Amino acid sequence: MLSKSRYFPCSNCIVLFTILFSSTTAAAASFPKISYVDHCGSIVPQYPSTGTFLSHSKFFELSYGHYSGGEKLFAAEPDTSIVRIDHSDIGYFNFRATYIQKTKSSEILQLGGSLSFQGPQVVVKSRRRGRHHQSFFLSSTVHTRKYVNFQLSGFWSESTGMICMVGTGSSHAYEGNILHLSAVFKLYYPKMSNISNSIVSGTLESLDPGIHSLNYFEKISISAYAQMNYSYTHFPTSIRDSCSNIEVPKETSSFVMDSVSSSIRDLLAVFLKLEHGSDCSGRNCYPFSLKKDSIPSFLSLNQMYFSEEGKFHARIGFYNHSRSWLDYQFLPEDSLVGEGFWDHEKNQMCLVACQVLANASVGDCTVGLSLWFPLVFTIKSRSRVIGRIWSNKNKNDPGYFSTMSFRDSGRYQNLVPGIKYQYSVLEGISGCDAIENSAYMGSRTYPDGILRHDMSFSMFSVTKGGSSASGEAYPLSIGDTVFVDSFVETQMDDVNATLRNVSYEISYWSYTDSSSSSDGVHTKISAEGVYNSRNGHLCMVGCMFNESSVLDKQEKIEDMMDCKILINIQFPPMDPKEGEHLNGTIRSTREMGDPLYFEPVSVSSYKMYAEQATESIWRIDIEIIIVVISLTLSCIFIRSQILHAKKNPDVLPAISITMLVVMSLGFVITLILNFEAMLIMVKNKQNFFSNSGEWMVVKEVIVRVLTLVAFILHLRMLQVAWSARCADEGKKDFSVAEQKTMKLCLILYFSGAVIAWLVKSKSRSHWWNWEDLLSYAGFILDGFLFPQILLNLFRRSHEKALSVAFYVGMTAIRIFPHVYDLYRAQTTLPRLQFSYIYASPQVDFYSLSWNIIIPLVGILLATSIFLQQRYGGNYLLPLRLRKQGGYETIAELNL
Repeated sequence: MLSKSRYFPCSNCIVLFTILFSSTTAAAASFPKISYVDHCGSIVPQYPSTGTFLSHSKFFELSYGHYSGGEKLFAAEPDTSIVRIDHSDIGYFNFRATYIQKTKSSEILQLGGSLSFQGPQVVVKSRRRGRHHQSFFLSSTVHTRKYVNFQLSGFWSESTGMICMVGTGSSHAYEGNILHLSAVFKLYYPKMSNISNSIVSGTLESLDPGIHSLNYFEKISISAYAQMNYSYTHFPTSIRDSCSNIEVPKETSSFVMDSVSSSIRDLLAVFLKLEHGSDCSGRNCYPFSLKKDSIPSFLSLNQMYFSEEGKFHARIGFYNHSRSWLDYQFLPEDSLVGEGFWDHEKNQMCLVACQVLANASVGDCTVGLSLWFPLVFTIKSRSRVIGRIWSNKNKNDPGYFSTMSFRDSGRYQNLVPGIKYQYSVLEGISGCDAIENSAYMGSRTYPDGILRHDMSFSMFSVTKGGSSASGEAYPLSIGDTVFVDSFVETQMDDVNATLRNVSYEISYWSYTDSSSSSDGVHTKISAEGVYNSRNGHLCMVGCMFNESSVLDKQEKIEDMMDCKILINIQFPPMDPKEGEHLNGTIRSTREMGDPLYFEPVSVSSYKMYAEQATESIWRIDIEIIIVVISLTLSCIFIRSQILHAKKNPDVLPAISITMLVVMSLGFVITLILNFEAMLIMVKNKQNFFSNSGEWMVVKEVIVRVLTLVAFILHLRMLQVAWSARCADEGKKDFSVAEQKTMKLCLILYFSGAVIAWLVKSKSRSHWWNWEDLLSYAGFILDGFLFPQILLNLFRRSHEKALSVAFYVGMTAIRIFPHVYDLYRAQTTLPRLQFSYIYASPQVDFYSLSWNIIIPLVGILLATSIFLQQRYGGNYLLPLRLRKQGGYETIAELNL
């Protein structure tokens, strides 16, 4: 039976037994109408279970397998026309065992399993009839794919290697209906595998009796690379013989025995770019016998499984595309299966590989493959992985192909330890300000070039021709230090050096006005040069690979790179003034008529240094604490007003409803919508504020809870005041005065908005945006006491409607952001707008003049409330208007 290392009895695991038993019962209950004996009895006989569950690893598991058939399940819906099929996304299936039980036969195991399919992605244009079956149609273009899931139960035979299972599945059909599917699953899955039978295959057939039934589907054939007990058949003689003629550079990385598995798997989690020679033609440059419309450009080693002594087996896929994520999808005729080992003597991986045929069987094993990990980078050679793939057949034999080179084409992360950088073209830099002005000493301070974060930057440019480009640049090495891990900063030895040798990776996408987001041209430049920390100037020579070139027999890829590129970058000072940012150019030094000449690319970018980012993170934390304290105090002050009204119920009708409405709406707009927007923008800028996302979420929750409490207290105060106003029907003066207060406030607020808009429109060519509305709403909230003053004035009120703690405390909360902004402007450097959490310019009017005017107005309004509640509502009027007639003239104004 199966080895104890993979399976062992688990009868004493009560919790696991209970869970698995429940799963078994549920699975059995889902197949009441499907007879296992009728559909599978002749393939794998049914035996009673002993009730003993087996704990298993990944023995019965298939990942990213290939399937064909079942077109009905994955077809587009009616009233749709296929615009484009993504041929790089062929769909796949996964299978895993959910439980395994022993039976009364020593060679039979009972299985429960999950089988899921993901259909290929298609772009369709749908046409749907309007509501109530109207005659017009609505059309839209969408990306869509179908998903189908089956829950199966059955048996596996150790002697024959066959699995047979029955079960049900579901899928979404047209118009949102759910298909109820039933099927029988047959799979050949031997107990032990080797390179010849590592591809397993099977079928899934519908059990629906009606071929025209909605739940019927065509037979689906499946194949996948198996993850079972593996026996090496070519180790070590044939593998060593295959790699014997490959010359490996002396300076390559070595791995100790324990780290081979994890280290190599991480380094190979990339696409490897194939380099075809000039003698490549037709089948002669492709390791498959089938005819292909196009030659693949990339290969990758997928599903690698390591054993003891550095042995491993894997599936090798060939692709016409490269993606940012590793593509595990399996297409049999574009795949090899191989086995190999890590050669500690030559520091290389050696493999023998076999072709996978279209019928999912394995053909001859005449393909050799070798790869290694260089320890020296140069401007022309910066690959983490370099290798060769060749044919062990004679040149005239069918299936022979010419030797191809390959190397990685991804980002330089997680490099092997001990890697070095060799500068080779520094003498080619002439007319560089970084060198010629090395003695320049100014009053401005620039980054010293020690931290990688300070030297990295994103870039954006727009050319005169209307095209745009965006991308990023980051140093691969500074001085003799190579950044092995891109997330870890390394301290330089020569911290006082002025001129530093640097090497860079620059990658950007160029677009024209007519191009879509998927039609951009990708440019990748390797560069090295000199950085001057005294004037912040970076000058480099760049090299770019010419994709249209073809390698000659004796030509190296390094000889095909265009290195006539000059890059000049000016970093901003550490104390940037308004408008100062990173800028520079990338230009070709070739003549305009040269085929490799390109138009200069201007580089522009906002740059935040590590010191500034740290300071900004500290400031954001402080500002969030201030927000929490402000919200907490708001709750306390509002609660004090509620208690004040409770102790003095006669003052409730005298509280301005307009004031309470303004405060409630202000809380919603200013504290909920805007603060959430600020947090979202900060979390989207994790390149500046790394490792702060989780803590930001916690703070956001705290602020939301406090905001909700404050808003509920406001609504409670509004409800109490409104109820008291309605109950006091005998005093009509309250309602009349409130109406006049509301009318006058609306007139003033609207007039202020028009004036503010006219002022803004003179300086900008567009209408108000959301930020302008937030700012004006914050300005109105700053004068929240104004409606109460008007109400007291119209009524000649003597009631102490507002508690001192409320109107003084809330005024202080509105004044403090402007006082803080005055302090912040004097002590911090200009920052990104999204980093302002408290006293944000996007919420209120913040400038030197407004920061003085608004606090003075707030103090004036609070003082007015104090005088009105002490001496009467008309105390603010001139003495001659306090008389009865004069006041009535004002109070009876037709507003």
